[in-house]
Amino acid sequence: MKRNSYCRTIARATLGCLAGLMLAVQATQAVEPEVRLSFKFILNDAGNRPATGNINTDAEINDQVARANQILANFISELRFEATEILEVEDQADFYLYDADEDDRDAIRLVAQANPGVFHWRNNAINVYITGSSDTAISKFPPNNDIIILCQGIFDTTLAHEVGHSLNLIHTHDGDNCGDTLGDDPDWGRDDIAQNAYGLNYNQLNAAQMAAVDRTWGNLMSYHDPDNRSVLTPCQMNRMSAQAYSDRNWLLNRIPTYVRSGAPTVPFVDMGSWAFPYPTVQDAINAGEVNNRVLVTLNGTHADPSSVISTSTGMVTRRGTSVIRELKPAYTLPYNVEDSANPAVRNAVVLAQQLSKQGDSEAALTALQEAAGAASGRERIALQLEVGQRLEAMERFIEAETFFTKVAQETEQPALRTKVQRKAGAMQVREQQRLNRLQQPDANNGRNLEEDQ
Repeated sequence: MKRNSYCRTIARATLGCLAGLMLAVQATQAVEPEVRLSFKFILNDAGNRPATGNINTDAEINDQVARANQILANFISELRFEATEILEVEDQADFYLYDADEDDRDAIRLVAQANPGVFHWRNNAINVYITGSSDTAISKFPPNNDIIILCQGIFDTTLAHEVGHSLNLIHTHDGDNCGDTLGDDPDWGRDDIAQNAYGLNYNQLNAAQMAAVDRTWGNLMSYHDPDNRSVLTPCQMNRMSAQAYSDRNWLLNRIPTYVRSGAPTVPFVDMGSWAFPYPTVQDAINAGEVNNRVLVTLNGTHADPSSVISTSTGMVTRRGTSVIRELKPAYTLPYNVEDSANPAVRNAVVLAQQLSKQGDSEAALTALQEAAGAASGRERIALQLEVGQRLEAMERFIEAETFFTKVAQETEQPALRTKVQRKAGAMQVREQQRLNRLQQPDANNGRNLEEDQ
């Protein structure tokens, strides 16, 4: 069955008006090409993950992936991130405290490639190794864009930032080769960016100039507000698409086929690539470039093809060597409290690590709370922060707020205080959202009752 009709590109792929065009669709699904990420914790001498930190649990990995995918979705990118696995590297404790610097990154990469079984090295994913260091993160530009090191001092958007480097994005302050960002410096505020670009303070700019400053200050590849940076510009998205397509055979779970209405047909090139998209969906079908692929229609109006798509085809729409490292954390905390000089802290933390390994999250939480009660100084603050983060993951938001507030009250580090004050405020919002969900009637039950009557 065939419908000769058109519709405008939409932000999300939906059946009937899918990825911006009207199609007779059979056996199709909306699915984005995903960048495969293989996560590996490097364990300590006792065979444990770090007891505290910003990415020492599976839940925190999943939160980083979800945050990255939300950023991509907000800007209607065709790409997403996929956590293909979360593994542990045992009996390699020499690497447990490796930092986010070039030498440590390259040392892990070298030994992992030489011992792929021990280090779970994969040639079809970015290998993300997680250490117990208090540093942040480091990655590599293409063509060696197969490794990222994450340490326990990372920010909420660090994974997205580092995979951005893997997909050929440069820091805004390093000359990012994108004309839609402004000159930048890690220490600048909005006024500094505005003065450099326009000779005016931010509040003196017109709306278009303010938007340009915001694109740079809030950019994912900047060093400003690293827990909240989330902007991707069209130029940056283009660079990501080009690199992902170039690495498609080893990096992506499904290969994209690009379609831009009216694009020229170029002989003897890889049509359907980011650089040379097909001019119509029908051209892609004729070339056999849709089966087990994702048709990515660039924004615009597309002609309804004469053929019915009956293969396994995803469809989405899309908006129209270097050392790359994350900035250092603005605060410092100990992430190896299992080595505390205080035996009460040390024993409780080691117990928590063992219980976590056994899957007993409640008992592990209790042990961490006991460790926090026995600790002092920054060890106490690190443990309180960890307890708050685990309570948040359990959706025990009011209890989590209490621990984040304790950290804010006790820390002498302004950056950490600001971070946890934001988190404490967010817990109130999330608790209200949880209560609202509980108060909503079960729509399915309501329908069943009506049918029974």
